[in-house]
Amino acid sequence: MTTSARPAARPATKRRRPSPAPRRTGPSEDTRTLCRARDGGLCVRCGKPARDLDHRRGRGAGGTHGDLSDEINGPAWLLTLCGMGNAGDGCHRDKDHDRDTFEAEGYAIRRNGLFVDAELVPVKTRHGWFLYLNDGTRTPCPEPPDGDARNT
Repeated sequence: MTTSARPAARPATKRRRPSPAPRRTGPSEDTRTLCRARDGGLCVRCGKPARDLDHRRGRGAGGTHGDLSDEINGPAWLLTLCGMGNAGDGCHRDKDHDRDTFEAEGYAIRRNGLFVDAELVPVKTRHGWFLYLNDGTRTPCPEPPDGDARNT
């Protein structure tokens, strides 16, 4: 009598659903290109080579959903800064550690429940004070009262 050997049963495996694509909450590639060209690929504060764009209002401060998303990801809200956030060195990291100075210089705009038009808050760059506009340009402006962008 012949016996047929059955192959060993494979353990059941769970089928995983594919992960959804991560939601893009940052600026479009066109806006990134426009801002980098406006800033010449250099940190607007110190002039070192830079490739990172920084939001003047943090995306975690309510700017990644709904109507605010388009505004906070517009050219007036984005500046080229050297460094990468909290990691390493550079002006981007310094901004995260010295908010008061960077707010006074226009690099950071607090929400505080109020709408603030970034086009009206000047930025103290290495070339002087400028207003950054949503058309992707910047224009020179006078120094704000007491040299503090929050006083505009």
